[in-house]
Amino acid sequence: MSRLGSFAPRIVAGLVTGLVAAAVCVLSFTQVAHANGAFPESFQLLLPDDRPGEVILATNFGLISSADSGATWTWTCERVPETDQGYLYAVGLPPADRLFAISPGAGLALSSDDSCTWSRAGGSLTPITASDVFPDRSKDSTTVYAVAAPASGAEPSSIYASTDDGATFGAPLFTAPKNGLVQGVESARSDPKTIYVAMYLNVVGDGGTMIRPQIARSTDGGATWMTFDVTASLGMNFFYIVAVDPTDPLTLTARVIEPGFNSLAISHDGGQTFTKALSFANGTLTAYARLPSGTILVGGYVLATAKGFRSTDGGKTFVDWPVPHIRALAARDGKLYVAAKNYSDGWAVGVSTDEGVTIQPLMKYDDVKSIRACAFAVCADNCDTQAGNGVWRPGVCSNPDAGASDAGDGGAPPPAKSGCGCRAGAPSENLGGLVVVALGVVVAVELAAARARTPRRRRREDRAALDTPGPPV
Repeated sequence: MSRLGSFAPRIVAGLVTGLVAAAVCVLSFTQVAHANGAFPESFQLLLPDDRPGEVILATNFGLISSADSGATWTWTCERVPETDQGYLYAVGLPPADRLFAISPGAGLALSSDDSCTWSRAGGSLTPITASDVFPDRSKDSTTVYAVAAPASGAEPSSIYASTDDGATFGAPLFTAPKNGLVQGVESARSDPKTIYVAMYLNVVGDGGTMIRPQIARSTDGGATWMTFDVTASLGMNFFYIVAVDPTDPLTLTARVIEPGFNSLAISHDGGQTFTKALSFANGTLTAYARLPSGTILVGGYVLATAKGFRSTDGGKTFVDWPVPHIRALAARDGKLYVAAKNYSDGWAVGVSTDEGVTIQPLMKYDDVKSIRACAFAVCADNCDTQAGNGVWRPGVCSNPDAGASDAGDGGAPPPAKSGCGCRAGAPSENLGGLVVVALGVVVAVELAAARARTPRRRRREDRAALDTPGPPV
């Protein structure tokens, strides 16, 4: 299981929008806008265990999927409220292969018909909003874990468990202290009774409020818990669970967000201590995969430059791995699937049969053939919006079987108004020096704000594979 993403605390949306929009207008760069103003972007790759031809790409405008190993692609839109602004998706075990989504409005939603319809999780989650979900990956499991807290923020966050594939949840298994916040939960595939919780405490001291990262661990399915303060290993920094080793329940990988650095840290003693395995300055880790051979692959960015790292010794050492702009990684049946930046790299999904040494492009947004027939009535208007924004050609939206003749050759989307009075044209994801400066200011403000308050959610544009559930890798 791999879980990686920006893990940055939520920032002030108006500041981001204003700074980036100003940079775009001054430099006369343009973007194709999503309906909510976000640039079309990919989040995660979902690979159902028992469907070797099915590949699902989660984006910020819905799910793009193929049931025939990439020969044809269809789309289903976000739903209001279940998956509107969804920022985290997951797939459960066979035979249900249930899809899960986390959104700001509905919390945890689930689909039992391949995203045709969605419903909100029930039971104890009915009156509260979930912020994380993890389907247990052990054999034949129907257990799903969720992190949730009352919207008022007056009560701390808790871990909840479902034993019916996420349909309903029971009483909390674990609740953070009043000064704590749960960041994520994950269980060990080789020992499902071992459960890890990532959280931090806000401790007031002479220097103000300090962050103290904590790991809570249960080895009896959540009946009892041990808590470890890992400040000595990780510093007073935010961190998130990336993965529990599929064969060793005591080996845990985390991503650490330090001022000016991103790090990958590994624990071999059940979360009591961590050792930094990989660090780089001015960068963001976005994707992680541990392949059946033991090879570890990590993707990320340094400013706008794509970075990749490979380890063949369990994370003791890493070497550079030449890659595109990786958004997500997932593996199944000897194939590595890679999600890239559609417009920067010229494709959105690629596949490799040699552990990423070579990657063959498999799909770009413009390859979407149609709306899935089961969702046509719900998604038609939204599809027209995406076509108008240039994500794909208008023929995709005409009926469930249309779009093949005018799907395009993968070139730049047609011109669209940018909304800031600038010249419109093909989208650009490398907006030049001013945007880099603007984003640098945002990062500084974000870090300062994170130290001063307790974040409840992260920006969905930044949530990607390193902190999100996916298929086993």
